[in-house]
Order: sequence, then structure tokens, then C-alpha cells
Amino acid sequence: MISSKLDKETFCTQVVRCQEAMFRTAKAILKNDQDAEDAVQEAICAAFAGREALRDLERFKPWMLRILANKCYDACRKRRPTVGLEEVAAYLPASGTDPTERMTLWQAIMALSGDLRAAVTLFYYDGLSVREISGILNISEAAVKARLSRGRARLRQLLEEK
Repeated sequence: MISSKLDKETFCTQVVRCQEAMFRTAKAILKNDQDAEDAVQEAICAAFAGREALRDLERFKPWMLRILANKCYDACRKRRPTVGLEEVAAYLPASGTDPTERMTLWQAIMALSGDLRAAVTLFYYDGLSVREISGILNISEAAVKARLSRGRARLRQLLEEK
């Protein structure tokens, strides 16, 4: 569907359809619920202001996620490079060998580096293709495939650790 201008109602409908993917993507990049919510809100405002740039409504989700990724990376650049102890407490090794203390899949994904985490989340949780991810992250398809491969290997390693 080609449209010359995306009206407010259609825009809102599309945002609601991809809101979970947006929050999940922002959380994967920023690792913080509040920062993720802020980035999603900023991305929605920016997308609404620039909605005339979207020519094909079928491409709304990748277009929106690209804007969101840019907002998330902007937020990362503005952050101070310090990390509070409470932020890393979840990643410290658990005492004891109780299997209930083992890392869950989402915890393992959140323990990945930012570039791997974003690619893995977009591919497995949001079901986007390698081509769409390359557009969203502004990297080559080969780089996406490499990040997915490294991410899977790292996840395997994290989940097998005791």
C-alpha cells in the first residue's frame, strides 16, 4: 500500500501493533525499563513528525524500529560510562549450585554485549529478517549474520555455565 501521507489514526494503529517489539528492542539496547520507555516515546514522536517519509505502510515496523534504534544509540552516547553495582548484581555468579539459580534465557540475552543483544532480540523475539535487521542497525547483512552466530555461541556458553 503506497500512501502519500500517513494519517494520525493509521499511525496510532501501527504503533500499537508494534509496541511490544519497540519496547523489547529498546530494552535490549538500553538494558533499563525507564530509558527504554523514554526512547520509545522519543521514537514515536520523531516518527510522527517525519511520517511523510514512509512511502509503504507495509514497511512501518522496520521503519519505526530503525528510528527507535537511532534514539537508543543516541541515549547510549549521552550516558556516562559508569555502571552502578545494582545494575550488575543480576549478572554476578549465583552462590551454590541450585538449578533454580541458573540463568534464564532472557537474563543470558541481557548479558550479551549491546551489538549482539540487539541482533539476537530483533531476529528471535521480533521475527525480523537479516535484511530488515541490517537496515534497522545500519550494518551489512554479513555483519548481522556474524552477530547472530556470535550471539548464539555466547548464549550457549552462558546457559551451560553453572
